[in-house]
Amino acid sequence: FYVLENGTEWEMENYNAKEKLIGKNQWKVTSYTTTASGYTATVHSSLTNEKGKEQAKSDLEMKCDNGVFFIDMRNFITEDQLKALGTYETKVEATNLEVPSKLSIGQTLKDGTITITAVGTGMPIKMTATITNRKVEAQESITTPAGTFTTYKISSNLTLQNQMGINVNMNFSTIEWLAPKVGLVKTESYNKSGKLMGYSVLSKRK
Repeated sequence: FYVLENGTEWEMENYNAKEKLIGKNQWKVTSYTTTASGYTATVHSSLTNEKGKEQAKSDLEMKCDNGVFFIDMRNFITEDQLKALGTYETKVEATNLEVPSKLSIGQTLKDGTITITAVGTGMPIKMTATITNRKVEAQESITTPAGTFTTYKISSNLTLQNQMGINVNMNFSTIEWLAPKVGLVKTESYNKSGKLMGYSVLSKRK
């Protein structure tokens, strides 16, 4: 599903529930190495607000091995969460998301999780993102500013947990549309009451 090479770039536009542009996510492959069973890539990620000011950036590791694509779960930890850890040394434990090369309607996909813990602090400081209940719901045609794509619609649940003296849990449901040889082309996020919170669409890819 994710066909990458050195220099591949793509961009997602982010909108709130009222269809107002609130920012953009941009990715660029900065290193790419073929392996005997696939490839490994480093992807630079940048988040900007609606005025184009950079809010966060990071380097993510992505790989394809024997037809399975692995998505770095660090992509699901927000910049605000990371800022809460300050300058503490951190420990990261993760099970990355998997996207097999072949999908079918009704298929269940593996969960993904990441836990970031601040080391050497007096109180517990830990942040966890968990994606569960991933299921291929349908095949649909989706049109975005980048074009029209035949996609697989995948539903899932996202739980964010912050433990900083007290526990704070946030639960969302999400829908993603994946296109073969392109990857993610659209997402929607809903709160625990089922109300749309926002969505993203693929705006550029080269």
